[in-house]
Amino acid sequence: MKRFYLGLLSCFLMFSCGLGECDSESRINRKNSSFSIVNWNVQTFFDGHTEGTEYKDFKSAGKWSNDKYYTRLTRLCEVLSTLNADFYVLEEIENENIIHDISNQFAGKSWNSASNWTYSCFAKEKDSSIGCAVLSKFPLFGVKTHSIDIRTQKSAQPSVRPLIEVCADINGREVTLFVNHWKSKSGGEETSKIWRDWQEAVLAQRIAELKARGGTSIICGDFNRNADEFILDFSTSENTLLRYINIKTGNKEVVKVHSPWFNSDGTYVSQTGSYYYKDNWERIDHIFCTGNARISTFGPRAQNPWANENKTPFYYKIYSGTGYSDHLPVMANVILH
Repeated sequence: MKRFYLGLLSCFLMFSCGLGECDSESRINRKNSSFSIVNWNVQTFFDGHTEGTEYKDFKSAGKWSNDKYYTRLTRLCEVLSTLNADFYVLEEIENENIIHDISNQFAGKSWNSASNWTYSCFAKEKDSSIGCAVLSKFPLFGVKTHSIDIRTQKSAQPSVRPLIEVCADINGREVTLFVNHWKSKSGGEETSKIWRDWQEAVLAQRIAELKARGGTSIICGDFNRNADEFILDFSTSENTLLRYINIKTGNKEVVKVHSPWFNSDGTYVSQTGSYYYKDNWERIDHIFCTGNARISTFGPRAQNPWANENKTPFYYKIYSGTGYSDHLPVMANVILH
């Protein structure tokens, strides 16, 4: 069972949304539009209330408190203000209460709704510790979630976060955002790979269906899969292939998307990745695009104070209350044509 939330941050309104398909031909305005988007895994971002599903360190007396939470919340909002993107896609958010608190942090700074992240959505599985959220300056609608329930593998399915699908109105242009947080490699890369493959199949199927109708998609998240671990083809700008099984034919197929981590010759656009593990950069946080979207600029944001002098993430330490996240935010500017 999934929990999802869609609201207007400035008023904390809860309202129902249409769960039908995002119609790529509706509300279309053919003028060029552009927007910026940030994807960031904010590292186990729990609030100050105990729900019982928190990680062990956050349940220990004396290590976590409301004061530590609000200090960390203030830091997060300072980063959001500094980057000033139109969309934020955040992984490892505990619940929608944190989205409310972000709104309170920004309340009163501007009465111009275009300057604030007025719209949001959040989802996670029931009894899960963390979920994903979207903050947006543009209207959001048509939220839905997609989960897997696989019982054909030799091992039981672990807890797997749902795929969020939400539509955004970009000055009359409709764009579908897909928000992902795929299974980590804990327990072994090969052992856990099958679950990332299943998540890939669900995502690819949805992208293919929308793409066949002329829809435009932006695909974000922490995929726990490095950019070069996908199937790659640099013969076109859509350089990354996502695999799925066509439910109508039963055939294995692929859908192509563009990854801005690469130059056209297959080299990386940045020597800095988004996650630093065992003295090596990994590029596991992604912003893909397909359809009528083109990413004009892209890269990890390795700025002080949320990055160290060597550009590695200044990860959060619960014991000292210092730091931000063990991931860097990645940011893209997108042009619709």
